[in-house]
Amino acid sequence: MDLISKKELLQITGISYGQLYRWKREKLIPEEWFIKQSSFTGQETFLPRELILPRIEAILGNKDKYSLTELSRMLSPDTAPALIDGKALMQIEEIDKDLLPAILYYAEKETYDLFDLALFTAISRTAEQLHVTDNNARREIVERAVSVSAQHAVDSLLTVFKAGEYHALLSKTDAPFIFDSTIVNAVSVSVSECAAAIKMKYQSLFPTLY
Repeated sequence: MDLISKKELLQITGISYGQLYRWKREKLIPEEWFIKQSSFTGQETFLPRELILPRIEAILGNKDKYSLTELSRMLSPDTAPALIDGKALMQIEEIDKDLLPAILYYAEKETYDLFDLALFTAISRTAEQLHVTDNNARREIVERAVSVSAQHAVDSLLTVFKAGEYHALLSKTDAPFIFDSTIVNAVSVSVSECAAAIKMKYQSLFPTLY
């Protein structure tokens, strides 16, 4: 797991110590993301880089539009009661349109909820970050990712890696997998962060949040 120190986080984002811990108290940032580790100066706080940076960006981009209570609901991993059909998936820009045929084939349903939209976004991001352009390989990633999604846990991390073939894992966000050095093609994307971004961008799908 790639960690960023609290000090480096404050420097990169420009936020203050007080803001960070206020957002923690308001549950905009999960408490389990704050990881204490020993360092040469004593004990230091670290956070998961791939989770905290997009979360801070989302908060900063929306804190003037919504109250902290509204933001907390949007960023919550709870599944919102929105259901859309397969054709409406085309409206979600974050879902790779070239992956849609495979998504609709392997995840065929009458309607799709927030977890589905977030998972499909996470799949799209992993394929992009792994620079997968071969159509068969992209279909393989979709198939494997959909196959591990039965629990419908929005508060999760999708990890796709290659070990001969592509494989997918779905884990809790506070327990990402650590691979040995022989696995060089591995990407993890937070399903919960994808869900939060979708809830904020596509407000008309989630009227009960506002």
